[in-house]
Amino acid sequence: MRYIPGMEIRQFAEQVLFGTRWEDKLVALDRYEDHAPGAGIATPSAPGRPPGLGLDEWHHREKLRFRDVRHFHSEKERGLVLHFFANHELLALELMALALLKFPQAPEKFRRGLVQTLKDEQEHVRLYQRRMQEIGVQFGEIPVGDFFWKAIGPMETPMDFVTSLSLTLEQANLDYARHYAEVYRQLDDPETAAILERIYRDEIGHVKHGLTWFRRWQEAELSEWDSYRQALRFPLGPARAKGIGFNRAGRLQAGLSADYIDELELFSQSRGRCPAVYWFNANCEEQVALGRPGLTPSQRVAELEADFQALPMLLCARDDVVLLREKPSPGFLRRMQGLGFAIPEFVECSADGLAALAERKVNALRPWGWSPDSVELLAPLVEGLPRGGEGPCWSAAIRSLYAKSWSAARLGEFLAVQKADYFCGTDVVGTACETTDQVVAQMECLAVEGFDAVVVKAIYGSSGRGQIHCRGGQLRAEQCGRLENILRQQGQVVVEPWLDKVVDLSLHFDVGEEGEVSVAGWTRFLTDGRGQYRGSFVGSLTAGLDEEVKRFLYGDGRDARRLPKLGEQLAEWLAEPLCAAGYQGPVGVDAMVYRDCDRLRLKPIVEVNPRTTMGRVALKLQQAVNSARTALWLVISRREVTAAGFAGLVECAAVLEAAHPAKLMPDGKQLSGGVLFTTDPAQARSFATVLLVGESLDECEGYLREAGLALK
Repeated sequence: MRYIPGMEIRQFAEQVLFGTRWEDKLVALDRYEDHAPGAGIATPSAPGRPPGLGLDEWHHREKLRFRDVRHFHSEKERGLVLHFFANHELLALELMALALLKFPQAPEKFRRGLVQTLKDEQEHVRLYQRRMQEIGVQFGEIPVGDFFWKAIGPMETPMDFVTSLSLTLEQANLDYARHYAEVYRQLDDPETAAILERIYRDEIGHVKHGLTWFRRWQEAELSEWDSYRQALRFPLGPARAKGIGFNRAGRLQAGLSADYIDELELFSQSRGRCPAVYWFNANCEEQVALGRPGLTPSQRVAELEADFQALPMLLCARDDVVLLREKPSPGFLRRMQGLGFAIPEFVECSADGLAALAERKVNALRPWGWSPDSVELLAPLVEGLPRGGEGPCWSAAIRSLYAKSWSAARLGEFLAVQKADYFCGTDVVGTACETTDQVVAQMECLAVEGFDAVVVKAIYGSSGRGQIHCRGGQLRAEQCGRLENILRQQGQVVVEPWLDKVVDLSLHFDVGEEGEVSVAGWTRFLTDGRGQYRGSFVGSLTAGLDEEVKRFLYGDGRDARRLPKLGEQLAEWLAEPLCAAGYQGPVGVDAMVYRDCDRLRLKPIVEVNPRTTMGRVALKLQQAVNSARTALWLVISRREVTAAGFAGLVECAAVLEAAHPAKLMPDGKQLSGGVLFTTDPAQARSFATVLLVGESLDECEGYLREAGLALK
């Protein structure tokens, strides 16, 4: 180690950055001057390195990944883990030297603070080197990575530097250093644990130094979090500022604001995997009916879209993206995260948000349903899709798949080739009509056949919207007006008998690019008196059903796989026409068990939904609930909670969750009981979703009864 008094900062930084000997990299500096900072330099392709440590050398050698050694199966691996840490420290001091050379006109106090930080990093490298040698590992024994150099080296301003290094990579070390100090203590290696604790304490100061200057340079009108996100440059993102565990105390010591820490703790973003992009467009059916963008949705649909904008997070992986107008509250996200739910990345659904997202690669675009508006909104992201990625899926042929007349035709064809004695007859298959006279004639035919109650359905509409219920083959005057309006807007309606429904079921599957099918499973759902979706059973299909219905669903006890086999059969059969129309993606098929005189029958296709459905979300929620429990996932409205005496959905959620807090199984992986609101009540104007988990259906309903609410 060489001692040089009174060295110029520039000379020191050049020696550290370009030196090829350890004496250069770790040169000790006592007194120093900054009288000749010189001109700024361009970023070199790589820093100088001692033999065996060049950033370009690993391209010619077999690379060892950190995940291959982090399990500490041997003492050798303990040393190799330190090798990775030592290279990170070496890269950090080289990047600090680069910043001193690139930004000679930066404030003197900033440069002097950076020199002190660089000296700390030199000491960290020395500590790692000595400990590695004691364990029997030489620096340069394995190839070194260059990601940090490539990600931070192109920095253009001192603000770029403090944002990417101090507030991102060094902030992450507040987690990593603490975590691995504990790991080495448990491995009975107090010497290495002490080194990591020393580094941890230094990193608090390094983050504080960067934060001081970040705050001085940030835009005054932006919050600390928004300024940080805006200042970061790809390929770095806020997720890189977190390590293993989340050390809140260390961040507070470094001076980060509580609001910033809250945002970072809940932030999620892919570190390498290309994300899928989700968007909840509840008005897709209405958009499909219009056939072009620009529809103003009905009030109810607009409220659903606003209240459920974050709903796709229940379908996402942690690395995925949800587009929305307003991020859920930190309290809600922390509660979901604490119960094991993945928190995806939330991106503002705006021109700026989409433009920023378009600069990255995504592997799939997944709106709730493809329609003219979703095609238009997601168009900026199409170029970022890889070959074979899930992209826009919209055409005139796909529009026809949404029509209930298309579903009715498929039911008729299916019944013609599948002869099961428990299926419905062809007399309940809907008939497409284009005029009021045709509707009346079909109603009269059904009345002759013994069907007094009839439903007339708009061919485009979901959750019971656009239905006209009639009796005795007659349309009332106001119903004639509604029918004429529907026919004028959509061209067709479907007329079918109104059946004595016992159970609503839905099948869920996915159609691939080549028509391949993946069956996700069945769910049972609930509707209200108007046929609008009310909720789904999560897991158990038969909870609360009488024995007759249970026996029917499982082939009178002779065929426990009746529904799974029917699901595979239906999915394979429907995949061909769906694929022929050019569709790929999720499909939901509503089905119904109904009573026909003295026996039960199954209508296997009520309608086909070529989109995501609430049932698909309920199916995904099964992964979060212990299979031995009964669970209900419900939509509740402001109207019903105010009728029960609550001020609104926020108060209702607070009371229910306090009275019956959600509980996890002993392994901490699945819910075993309690109440959890799965959309943010604090954002809700009119609707929220809630998951009820109990030992039985009666216990789940009991949660509601105590609050003055009812399932039906």
